Amino acid sequence: MPFAAVNGTELYYELSGEAGEVVVLLNGISMSTAAWGWQVPALLAAGFRVLAYDFRGQLLSGKPEQGAYTMAQHSADLAALLDVLAIPVAHLVGISYGGAVAQHVALDHPVRIGKLVLADTLAWSDEVNRAIGASWFDAAEQGLHGMRFDMSLPLTFGDAYLRNNAAQLAKLREWSIQQPWQPLARLVKGMLGHDVRDRLATIAAATLVIVGRDDRFTPLYHSIVLKDGIPSAKLAVIDDCGHASCLERPDVFNRLVLDFLQER
Repeated sequence: MPFAAVNGTELYYELSGEAGEVVVLLNGISMSTAAWGWQVPALLAAGFRVLAYDFRGQLLSGKPEQGAYTMAQHSADLAALLDVLAIPVAHLVGISYGGAVAQHVALDHPVRIGKLVLADTLAWSDEVNRAIGASWFDAAEQGLHGMRFDMSLPLTFGDAYLRNNAAQLAKLREWSIQQPWQPLARLVKGMLGHDVRDRLATIAAATLVIVGRDDRFTPLYHSIVLKDGIPSAKLAVIDDCGHASCLERPDVFNRLVLDFLQER
């Protein structure tokens, strides 16, 4: 498995494709690179190279002992990973937590960014987001890791996905329970420090904001803040879709992303 040594840790990554512009896929907080299974083939078929990776603290990447994995660290980690892979410029597609990281990369390393796709994400951790995080910590302190998943389920997925994917969601619950809590806790703490509202106007990259109409985790108002704050931003709302738009409506998600990336 490929790993890159960056900034005192190791990042697991998957780089696919032989030629073309690079698209970096940035995970949600509990995602793995496998969750981009609908997007990678579509991007490769369209002539892009694709880089997916785990943030520090996620899954196969290193999990250094520290209080929080900050957005600034994630931003610096991706810039260093691009250096290791000799990728001067890349498009970013980030969902949820990954969308927050993408904003920091666009702000901290603007010359490394082509286009920016921000899906089901937010410009700051508001009190609702903080309350969700607090509920996760409460569940973990009581050893109720399944409850953390159960509380998040109706926030993460829309009605249609919940009705039609019971078996897959049961497997996802078991997988989630098996993941260590402390690295996830450090990721959550990093997210709680995220607030770029006063810097959005300085994001120069062409930007597409995507949100599921039924997203309860990062509702539509968060995407409106991004759309209104980033000078070039366009907003696309996906019907019959919750927070996990790349999984719930991959056909629509892929079309929006490809049309945007290929637009000249």
